[in-house]
Amino acid sequence: MADSAKKRIMAVRIAYYILGTVIMAFGVTMAVRADIGVAPGSTVSYAMSKLTRLTLGQSSAVVQITCVLLQLIMTRRLTLKLLLQFPLAYVFGIIIDGFYMLLDIPLPGLVYRVIFLLGGLVIFSLGIRILVGTDILLAPTDGLALALGNLFGWPMSKGKLAFDIIITLGTAIVTLLVAGDFFMVVGVGTVICAIGTGPIIGFFTKLFPFFDASEISRKNRNPGQKNTN
Repeated sequence: MADSAKKRIMAVRIAYYILGTVIMAFGVTMAVRADIGVAPGSTVSYAMSKLTRLTLGQSSAVVQITCVLLQLIMTRRLTLKLLLQFPLAYVFGIIIDGFYMLLDIPLPGLVYRVIFLLGGLVIFSLGIRILVGTDILLAPTDGLALALGNLFGWPMSKGKLAFDIIITLGTAIVTLLVAGDFFMVVGVGTVICAIGTGPIIGFFTKLFPFFDASEISRKNRNPGQKNTN
């Protein structure tokens, strides 16, 4: 493959990755603003923002950087992909704070909160689908889930499930001990997100195959060639 084609393919993958990151951050922030329980991956950062003076974005960056360090301890390997998760965590935190201010709108009742949560669930699931499809970098929390699965010889799905259960219960226990509220960040929304994320990502994977790295490569290897299938 010519160098120009490789550069074009990587440029498209990076553009999709940036798009996926922004979409995921917007969806995560919507789910947080609904305030009826956040997705398992957001429980620690949301609790930290409530219990400290850190913003949601700053808390998210701290949590994700911690996930990168834990990956390093578990894998004992320092790779480029692992190093790149550090700036990703910082940038993601900045984006989260921007959307958190943007979405500071009143939600007068439970129905509106549920609608907002479901909208956030669909949007951040789309973002995750795009990120995974580009095959560039995993989010630090997903990278830790993968490392956890590899440590015990589990598939990614089982590692992710174990990770979500651990951090959700751990966060609920900490908020109970510190603030006397087991359900400060864990609620019905957490259950909805835990159950719904996987199927929605699966739906988007079938609906948008062009986000996959292999499909990007095929289409950009010979951009002038028409598809005759």
